[in-house]
Amino acid sequence: MPTVQMADDKKHARAIGLLIRLGGIFRTKPLRQLVVGPAQLLALQQAGLAPKLNGVKKRGKKPA
Repeated sequence: MPTVQMADDKKHARAIGLLIRLGGIFRTKPLRQLVVGPAQLLALQQAGLAPKLNGVKKRGKKPA
């Protein structure tokens, strides 16, 4: 699951509000980080709340 690093407190709060309205599961971490699913990441990017590529890291997959 991708981890999104937010630079601004206001964008972080808006992103959490959007994720709550959309439903689904997400996780918050210290320092304005959100762990979201791929569909949620796409929704955040379309709303302009998540960076396109900066700060987004894939997690949870073992290297082949």
